[in-house]
Amino acid sequence: MTVKVASLLILLGMSVTWSWAFPAHSTPVPTPAHLLLHAFFPTHRLVRDMTCLECKAVAGTLDAMMAAGATVEELEDFTIVECINFELFPPDVCSGMVRLCGSEVLHVINNTAYNYDTICGWLLGGHCQSTELQSWSLSLPDDKPEPSHPEPQQPTPATVKILHLSDLHVDLQYDEGSAVTCAHPLCCRYAFGSPGEGEEGAGKWGSLGECDIPLITLEDLIAQAALTNPDLVYVTGDLPPHDVWAQDHVTNLAAINVTLEILKRHFPDTPVINALGNHASAPVNSFVVPAAYDSGFDMAWLYESVAEMWSHWLPYTTQEDIRLGGFFSYSPIPGLRVISLNMNYCNTLNWWLLLENADPVGELQWLINTLAAAEASGELVHILGHIPPGGGDCDHIWSHVYTQIITRFESTIRGMFFGHKHKDSFQVLYDPDSNYTRPVAAVFIPGAGTTGDVHMPAFRLYQVDGGHDAATWTILDTETYNMNLTLANQDGATPEFTLRYRGQETYNITSFTPVQLDHLAFTMATDDVLFREYLRHYNNYQDQPPEMWDCDADCRKNYLCKMVTGDSSSSLQCDRISDLVDAASP
Repeated sequence: MTVKVASLLILLGMSVTWSWAFPAHSTPVPTPAHLLLHAFFPTHRLVRDMTCLECKAVAGTLDAMMAAGATVEELEDFTIVECINFELFPPDVCSGMVRLCGSEVLHVINNTAYNYDTICGWLLGGHCQSTELQSWSLSLPDDKPEPSHPEPQQPTPATVKILHLSDLHVDLQYDEGSAVTCAHPLCCRYAFGSPGEGEEGAGKWGSLGECDIPLITLEDLIAQAALTNPDLVYVTGDLPPHDVWAQDHVTNLAAINVTLEILKRHFPDTPVINALGNHASAPVNSFVVPAAYDSGFDMAWLYESVAEMWSHWLPYTTQEDIRLGGFFSYSPIPGLRVISLNMNYCNTLNWWLLLENADPVGELQWLINTLAAAEASGELVHILGHIPPGGGDCDHIWSHVYTQIITRFESTIRGMFFGHKHKDSFQVLYDPDSNYTRPVAAVFIPGAGTTGDVHMPAFRLYQVDGGHDAATWTILDTETYNMNLTLANQDGATPEFTLRYRGQETYNITSFTPVQLDHLAFTMATDDVLFREYLRHYNNYQDQPPEMWDCDADCRKNYLCKMVTGDSSSSLQCDRISDLVDAASP
């Protein structure tokens, strides 16, 4: 990347004066610390509304310092000082964040072919004129079979139960009694503070707020989930906690291993099929592309480790693909093939994609080949992943290519299971050649196993048409279970994961085919009662709070658009469902 020397010096001069010109507690002009902050905490108020011009100035500052001969350590020191001076975070967060990812981000900035406008537009999601990386596509097989999404016969001859766990985020350093609210991005540790006068400390089993779940809760969640006696277990990623500034390869692998050992204890003979989340890596979101392997960066530390950890449930034939790119396929039951994708190569917070974004490890080409083989052999497929393909978290180009693949093999794919959102929800994918009107596939997203500001630890069980010769492997019904932390944290109490709701009964549908979920989404555009019921479950509330009723037309459109935007490159279905909401609004 090249920028005129004069411009670089001006940007550098602006940056140097920023830390002197603004007192603590004021709103700071964006600095290099903000750029790194975006990679770790993209929803933080200080980076959420960063403008394109501000982002380009920040990137230019870093480039100017590199052009002037600054070392990586000097650049990191400079950024840490700015982060501390502006009180973006406590000093240990500033230092840990920068030291952890500084060399990677600087390597990308120094080697990417994209200019600042494209970099910032891609990172910020539309604030700049150029928002897309280089376009690319893949060839698909011809002779697509006639689309088929059969409704299972009722009653079905047999069913298979699938347990879905996601976003468990165990905090091995959780401290009962510590502060639930603190200056750090993650709380509930005495190292980050004790509760103030009149404040309630962290509960034994967890707390609502900026906290993850303690080990005792993880163990109890998995133990109670095992009581549902599932035939298969899908674990769709994010096992480490949210202390992303303090992580390294050792700590993340420890959290992953602890969780998998508990799963192994409760499911020694039940197939447990995992997918990698964005929090598996340290730094978070950092999944190196092959273009950087020769520069000393790679993913072997993670892929080789999980290949070994997952091997208890998987055949040896999966090892090569896992070690190559963190993906694999496996047939746990005759007639069903499960494909586990590594969605981090579509993650818009993965800065390595600025070096190589066109299917960098060949995963989507592998997906095409695997689906073609399944189609030829008569297998039906479930796909697992972490980051859902729709929405702003998945690169628009990657999402569109993925949607084209899913549309080509829509008759083979009977369900997709993802996580990442921490919210009980679903997405529908549509055929691009139908102008995004014909539904072709559905994505199922359960509530998280960890806590949040309002949601309780949860897991989901699917009743699936399977285990017989005419099985469609379609989702028949869902059962969502969660814990009431308020009751669990009472003296002497023990947690109970109780049935929250059943999907068929709640939404008045007979199965979870793409057509039925498409109809459900568009019905919610005008059915207030149904939409409010969805919102209660989306946030995993134990009780319906007053603020549930304050979701106006714009709020409703936001939720419904998430359901129907399975391809993040197109807003057509979002526009259609928004028109229905507007037409029904007073």
